[in-house]
Formats: sequence, structure tokens, C-alpha cells
Amino acid sequence: MRVKVLLRIGLGVVIVVSTYFAIVRVAEEKAAALAGGGAYALNRQSPEEWDAFGALLDQLRAWEEPGLAAALGQLQERGALWVAPRLAGQRSAISVQSLGLVSRVFVRRDELLNPGLPFPDLEVPEPAQRTFTTIRLAGTLLHELQHHEGLEDEGETYDREIAWYRHLREGMLDRLEGEDRHWFEWAVDSAIQSAEAAREKAAVGL
Repeated sequence: MRVKVLLRIGLGVVIVVSTYFAIVRVAEEKAAALAGGGAYALNRQSPEEWDAFGALLDQLRAWEEPGLAAALGQLQERGALWVAPRLAGQRSAISVQSLGLVSRVFVRRDELLNPGLPFPDLEVPEPAQRTFTTIRLAGTLLHELQHHEGLEDEGETYDREIAWYRHLREGMLDRLEGEDRHWFEWAVDSAIQSAEAAREKAAVGL
């Protein structure tokens, strides 16, 4: 009799565990679908994406922003940072919560690997435009990281993103001179303007 009871308990445990993992799998598939499908974890198994992510973290450290670099690195180490090759809506990144079981940040593949020049018609040097895209991507990932960590209010999330841009500008302008200072300030101010415009759209539900 005791053996039968133990067998029933064991079978019940197996069923519960199997059901749990089946639900997790559904949550993972739903999260991937919300990110456009075809998503995959950002890790060493994708060398191009891994190198690009490493370059982003190195740049943040060079800008004396080790806190954000560490936070993004920890996100990746937890397996919560994914690459989305088909992320829709002209978004660079998105935070997705699925069934209360899966929480991931997806970054669009082309934004990570090879973003185009954002202002091709402006007489702005290419290095300055590249600096803008790097700053904007870092700020966007910070934005989605806030959602990932539980901040739901979109206005406050944008406020924190914009505050980071301003902090970056204040820290870097003391270290730069001449044209380098001018174009870095342009890049940060452009990122702030872009975030402010996005905040206004979010406020009216566009």
C-alpha cells in the first residue's frame, strides 16, 4: 500500500512538473510571437550579435556609464536579452511579459548590428550620426530594462531615459573639446528630442 501511495505521489509530481514546463513553453512562444517571430537569445552562439553587444557595453564604459553596462550585461547573463530579426513598428527594442512566467527584452537585429544613418539628408558627419544611434540604442535598452524590472508607467520610463541622456551629456562635455564636443552634444540633444517626441506620442496613445 505504501508503495502505491508513493507511486501516485511521484506520478502527480511528474504531471505537475510537465504541465508547468508546457505552460512555460507556451509563454515563451507567445513572447517570441509578440516580438515578431524568429527571435533567439543573445549569446556567444551568435558571434556577430555577441560582438556588437560587447562593443555597446565597451562604449558605455568608455563614456563612464558602467552602471548601465553592468545592468545590460546582467540582463543578458540571465538569458532575458533576445534578438528579434523581425521586430515591427520601427521599434529598436521591446520588453515583453508573457503569462507571468516569461519576461524578456528583445532588441531588433539590424539596430544592433548595422543601423543605417538616421539623418541622411542632414549635413552631419557620419561619426556623429553613429554616435547618435549608439546613444539612442543604449537609452532605448535602458527604457525597456525599466519595464522589465516592473516599471509600467510609460511617462516615468521616458523621464528616466531622458534623465540618463542628460547625465551622459553632463559627464562627457567636460571631457571633450572643439568639434568633438559640438557633435557629441548634438548627438545627445538629438536623442533627447527623439525621446521627448516618443513620450508625447505615448501620452496621446499614438
